[in-house]
Amino acid sequence: MFQFSRYARYTLITLVALTFLVYAQGGWGHGGHHGFGHFNPDSLTIVTVSGTALVDTTFMHAIYFLDEDGDGQADYHLNFGPPWYQPDSGNASRPNNGDAITITGGLRDSTAMGMPSIIVTEINGEYWRDLNQPFWHHPWGGGGHHGWGHMHHAFGWLFDSLQTVNLNGVALVDSTMAFDMYFMDTDYDSLPDYFLNFGPPWYEPPSGATRPSDGDTISIVGGLLENPLMDMVIVYEINGQVWRDTTQFGHHFGGQWIHHFMNQAQRIQAPFDPEDWMEIHPGWYSPHHGGMMQFTMYMQMLQIFPQNAPNTDNTHAFAAYEIGAITPLGTNLFNIQGHLTFNNNVNFQLHYNDIQLLGYNIDESTIQVKYWDEQSNSWVEVPNAQVNTETNTVTFATNEVSNYLILTGDQATGIHPPEAELKANGFYLEQNYPNPFNPTTTIRFTLSHNAPVVLTVYNVLGQKVVTLLHQTMNAGTHQIQFDGRDLPSGTYFYELNVDGKSRVRMMNLMK
Repeated sequence: MFQFSRYARYTLITLVALTFLVYAQGGWGHGGHHGFGHFNPDSLTIVTVSGTALVDTTFMHAIYFLDEDGDGQADYHLNFGPPWYQPDSGNASRPNNGDAITITGGLRDSTAMGMPSIIVTEINGEYWRDLNQPFWHHPWGGGGHHGWGHMHHAFGWLFDSLQTVNLNGVALVDSTMAFDMYFMDTDYDSLPDYFLNFGPPWYEPPSGATRPSDGDTISIVGGLLENPLMDMVIVYEINGQVWRDTTQFGHHFGGQWIHHFMNQAQRIQAPFDPEDWMEIHPGWYSPHHGGMMQFTMYMQMLQIFPQNAPNTDNTHAFAAYEIGAITPLGTNLFNIQGHLTFNNNVNFQLHYNDIQLLGYNIDESTIQVKYWDEQSNSWVEVPNAQVNTETNTVTFATNEVSNYLILTGDQATGIHPPEAELKANGFYLEQNYPNPFNPTTTIRFTLSHNAPVVLTVYNVLGQKVVTLLHQTMNAGTHQIQFDGRDLPSGTYFYELNVDGKSRVRMMNLMK
C-alpha cells in the first residue's frame, strides 16, 4: 500500500529544494501571516472536539464532518488531507458515518464550507498528521508532533546534475495543506508516482503555460531527482510549453560544493537573481563546523520572503535570504548551530529592486543588512556593509556566516494628502478596496490630465505578476478590478506609472 509519509515528506521536499524555493508569500512562517490560500499553522487554534462523524459520500471523494451536539447537523468540517493520505504508522483511519470520534486539530474558519474546519492531527488519540511537518528537522523521518517554528528551506540536496525524463500521466493535486502540491500518476492507479516541482506558487512562465488541475492528463519534461521515498521531477515543460529555462540556473540550482583543498573561489548565486550571491575562497576550511570535521560542504543561498525569516515583525525587512551548509550525509549544519565560522571571509552581495523599496515604503538612505543571532534571538546589524544606491546592491564580508540575512530600512516619510499628491505628481493612487481581499479588489486612481498610464501588479519579491493597464487615459477618476483567484495568498504590490512618475501601494490577498 502507498504510504502517505512518502507523499507527505515529498510535498515538503519542494519547500527545501534548491530549484526555486523562495518559500512562501505569506507561507508557513510566523504568526499573523497567511499561507497560499489555505491555512497558516501559526494562525490556527488547536482544539479537541468529540461527537459523531457525518460522512457525505455523494461526491467522488468522501467529505467528513463532525456533529458535536448530537442534533444530526454538522458543526465542523474535518480536513483529513487528500483522498490517498494515510499515516505511515499507528492505527488511525478515516471514520465511518455515525462513528463516535474525538478529533484534535487546527481550527480555522472555512467560508467554502460555511462552518469551522478542523485540520485533523489526531483521531481517537491516534496520530494522523503534523500541521508543521518538520522539514527543518528530519525530512526523511516519520511523523510526529512538533511545535510551531520557522523552517529551514536549505536542507539536504546534494545533487550536481539532473537526468531529463519525459512522462505522461494524470495530475494529482493536493490543495488541503498550506499550498497546492502537484503529483503525477503515470501508471493510472490514482496514486502519485512522482512529485512535480513547479517552483514557488507565484511563479508564472513567460510562455503562458499553467499548472495542471487535479485529474488533468499531462505530459511533463523535467529533471529527475531519484529518491527511494518518491522521485521528484523539476518541471521544464508541461504539455509542450516551456515552464522554466534550465539554462538560467545550470545544474546546481542555488548551490555549489566547496572542498577543503579547492584552489579557486566558488560563487554561489541565489536561484532567482544572479546579483544575489556569496563567494567562498580557498582556505575557508575551519577544523570544526557544527562541532564535527567537515572537509566538504554543499553551500546554498536562497531568497525567501521576509515574513518567513524568524521574528521579522517590526523590523521593516523588505528582502530576506537563507544560507545552507549541507554535509555529504545530508545534514544542514545550521540546524546544529545558527552560524558557522570560516577561516577567512565570505563575500556577500545582496540585490534589491525599486518595487521592494516602494512597496515597503523604505527610505533607501537608511538600508541596513542584519543577520539572525540565535544566541540573543534577535537581528544584529552587519557592520561595514556598503550600500550602492546606483546598482541597488549591498556588499559585505564576514567569516561568521549566519543562517539568515535580511535587508531592512526606516520607513520613508512625507506622504502627502490626496489633493497635494495630485497637484505635485499629476495623479493620486488610492488604497485598493477591499483590502485584504478574496479574490477580487478594486484599484482606483485619479489623473489631473490626460496621460499614458501603466498599472502593474508585483509579488513581494518585486517580480511582475501582471500588467492591468497600459494605455492613455483621460483626466478624472478611474477604477480597475484585479482578480487574484489564480494567485496564492500573500502580499502583492501595485504600481501606477504616469508620465515616468510612479506610486506603489501594498495589498493582501487572503483566501
